[in-house]
Amino acid sequence: MKKTILFIVLATLCFFFKSSAQNNSGPPIINIIGKVIDEQGTPLPGATVKIQNESRISITGKDGKFTFTNAPRKGVVSVSFIGFQTANIPLPLNFDNEFIIQLKADANSLNEVQVIGYGTTTKRLNTGSVSTITATDIEKQPVTNILSALSGRAAGVNVQTTNGLPGGGISIQIRGTGSILAGTDPLYVIDGVTFDSSILNSYSGIGATTLTGLISPFNSINPDDIESISVLKDADATAIYGSRGSNGVVLITTKKGKAGNTKIDVNLSEGINKIASLPSLLNLQQYLQIRRQAFKNDGLTPSADPSSPGYAPDLMVWDTTKSTDWRKYLLGGTGRVTDFQGNVSGGDANTTFNIGANYHSETTILPGDNLYQRGGIRYALKHSSTNEKFSISLSGAYSTDNNGLVNASSFQNDLFLPPNFQLLNASGYTNWSFGVNPLADLKARSTVKTDNLITNLVLSYKILQDLTLSTSTGYNRININQVQTFPLASQNPAFSPSNHSNFTDNTRKSFIVEPQLNYNKKLENSSLNLLVGGTYQTSLNQGQYIQASNFSSEGLLENIASAATLDYISNFYTQYRYVSVFGRATYNFSDKYIVNASIRRDGSSRFGPGNQFGTFGAVGAAWLFGSEQWVKSALPFLSYGKLRGSYGIVGNDQITDYQYLSTYTNAGYNYQDIAALKASRITNANFHWEVNKKLEIGVELGFLKDRILLNVNRYQSKSSNQLVNYAIPTLTGFNSYQANLPAVVENTGWEFELNTKNIQQKNFSWTTSFNITIPKNQLKSFPNFSNSSYANTLVIGEDITRIVGYRLLSVDPATGTAVYAPQPGSTSTSPYFYNTIGKKTPDLYGGFGNNISYKNWQLDFFLQFAKQKLPGDIIYTPGVFANNYQFVLNRWQQAGDQTNVPKASTIIDYNYSSSTANYFDASYIRLKNVALSYSLPTDIIRKIKVDRVKIYVQGQNLYTWWHRNSPFLDPESGAFGYTNNLPPMRSIIIGAQITF
Repeated sequence: MKKTILFIVLATLCFFFKSSAQNNSGPPIINIIGKVIDEQGTPLPGATVKIQNESRISITGKDGKFTFTNAPRKGVVSVSFIGFQTANIPLPLNFDNEFIIQLKADANSLNEVQVIGYGTTTKRLNTGSVSTITATDIEKQPVTNILSALSGRAAGVNVQTTNGLPGGGISIQIRGTGSILAGTDPLYVIDGVTFDSSILNSYSGIGATTLTGLISPFNSINPDDIESISVLKDADATAIYGSRGSNGVVLITTKKGKAGNTKIDVNLSEGINKIASLPSLLNLQQYLQIRRQAFKNDGLTPSADPSSPGYAPDLMVWDTTKSTDWRKYLLGGTGRVTDFQGNVSGGDANTTFNIGANYHSETTILPGDNLYQRGGIRYALKHSSTNEKFSISLSGAYSTDNNGLVNASSFQNDLFLPPNFQLLNASGYTNWSFGVNPLADLKARSTVKTDNLITNLVLSYKILQDLTLSTSTGYNRININQVQTFPLASQNPAFSPSNHSNFTDNTRKSFIVEPQLNYNKKLENSSLNLLVGGTYQTSLNQGQYIQASNFSSEGLLENIASAATLDYISNFYTQYRYVSVFGRATYNFSDKYIVNASIRRDGSSRFGPGNQFGTFGAVGAAWLFGSEQWVKSALPFLSYGKLRGSYGIVGNDQITDYQYLSTYTNAGYNYQDIAALKASRITNANFHWEVNKKLEIGVELGFLKDRILLNVNRYQSKSSNQLVNYAIPTLTGFNSYQANLPAVVENTGWEFELNTKNIQQKNFSWTTSFNITIPKNQLKSFPNFSNSSYANTLVIGEDITRIVGYRLLSVDPATGTAVYAPQPGSTSTSPYFYNTIGKKTPDLYGGFGNNISYKNWQLDFFLQFAKQKLPGDIIYTPGVFANNYQFVLNRWQQAGDQTNVPKASTIIDYNYSSSTANYFDASYIRLKNVALSYSLPTDIIRKIKVDRVKIYVQGQNLYTWWHRNSPFLDPESGAFGYTNNLPPMRSIIIGAQITF
């Protein structure tokens, strides 16, 4: 596959080289007539246009136009404007007609374009709360999943790597968890097409038994194809998406073509991956000491006899002088990473294009044969008529990836093997005395193949000068095929296993069409924008899961036809329909007073008759007080000031389809050779939309000519009509039913963003960015709470991500036994489980970055941080037949010891792992990214006849400051637990980018 894609790209490059060479003639002198605009198409009057190496300059007029006569055919036109990046454009071969120069706003500039729902605006004029990262931020990060690029870079957006292996998952929460049980994923929109972010391999639980865990569909999207990611957070920004925007909206915009000469961009990089951190486990001597102490405390004598209650092969059979570091054996490998990007773009004033291909290859840190590959193509075409009334744009991408990994189902047990465990017994056979064996586990495999197609067509016609009719149509299809194979050699013979395989095949299809009518009227001192539109979306999700065994040959484990037995077969088919109408009005007076109002009427097939429709909306306003003359006089140091606020209501329908119906499923047996059915769901058509009321106020300040920009937000959201599976007595034949609870969940918080331009000189610049979020989540109210099924798991006034467990009172100084608290107010002395021991919501999180440029050198580094506590990975109490974290070195050893770790014992205290003792500080500061690049000087690239050559080195997850003795694999991914939370990878790559 790699060779094929490289061949196609190189052939394409040769074609364009040939085309360029054949058009290398023309007149020595040309006339240049141009127009300078911003990213929204607005003319920029007063921009400076200069031909390099000449003294002539031209200043654009009110319409953004300029003219140069008798200009040289070869050279470079330089265009600059305050608040925008200087554009250096090679002179066209023959441009007697007007051509367009589009300037990009400086990073963190108030003129920077922000993508919002069904439109664009600028930071200066936005009434909503939006955080944006651009292609410049993304291209410096060697990430496989595009969502990883958001980590720490957007206030109010908590991004967590849940599995660091290629194809692993990413968790993202925008301003907290607002629902007790309904989905809390944000809405993702890629070039106008909604993208289903739900897990691809969750059906039948197959994802939970794969080392990569649950697979994110965003792994199939190439990060280098992305132009920007905008996160919409408050009601003003999200209400235009109605019910789908309850948990925030993530707008992903891909790269498009720009008018100008045809450009060919090639980017190649190679690198390595290592695990970011290894767990702190006991070494051999520490382990043996604790084991011997455990037998002594229990009054047992270690024995080599498997039938003895004191059987201890680690003490009596295996070599106690030789050990294996299972951390390094399982997680200490080095992965190799290769990336190739090829892109061709260009066009003229009427037609632009951008076509690219990509290939990514990555091995892993795991032992065995592991390879992840992803390849794809992308296209973006746009054409406008000469009179600029009609335009058509077509964009899309197709990608395919193949992830083949070892699939050790007992990976956690392998990691905690005794240090002196021997892979082979004395007879040379697989050693099963521990119940598991890495050599055997690594013979099981998982292969995941994913295909993703997403495309969007936009037709637009300008009916009148201020009135435009457009239609956006999108289609997305994603398919995942996963096979897990378990040969006999991978399984413990004590359980009389058979070779078997698991097969799953899931397909999602989504079609969306959104007609829109946009009225944009510019008056003398104000402007009015009106938008009305509609949405029709249909989604289909179908798949099957098959377990098969007793294959005729283990070489045919991936061929289901070779199985003698089909142990289990299931399939599913669900369809979701969504329809809505929406409108928005924005009034801007003198770029100082802005009011924005939106409304949306949504209909969802997930609700029963009479409850299918809901109305949502928001109002936002902004006052740019820094533009007031009296403010300028009173506060001359203040260059920019904006006060904004918003209030709105959005909904949530993230529940399983068909919950309002009484449905049936296969009973698992036959009656008179006919498959029997059984009721699978009790009907309830009375539940309705979950409702989220959002309130926000924010202030934005600029100092010293906007060299210092400060943004402070205070937000509050109250989610009511909670959609839950309400528990009912099982004697009804069901465990629960879909219903609304009158509970109210509140999320509040502060967000701070600071951007500074510390030094700005011709050859040296230094900028800094900082953001921090301080969130709070609580169950605000719950009528009749004490009689509900949530009385044990939730507490009014506490976080709904509450972690419950036993409360460790002490370790008895006399006996070394753990003592747990009984239920408050009860006469029972039995340990009580439903104590609050913590929460999943972090106390605070954020990021800190710096960008330093010196001549042709550029250095960027970014730190991500969080203050939080999480459950640890203490599965076993000290002394049992398994290794442990060094945390247990602090165990009780003699009478009088004061500690929270019980004595060593061969008997597990199962309460301990679910207690307050296994809850630790997981705060960290991570050097998330470092990028160093060098661009060859202009005189050199002219000699080699290219536009740009950049050489770079990048690192990801390079170092983490945290409590390394805490029992985690990593503070970000948390405890390994039973969900395969492998830590993020430390990546270092080197590459080169050439633009022709």
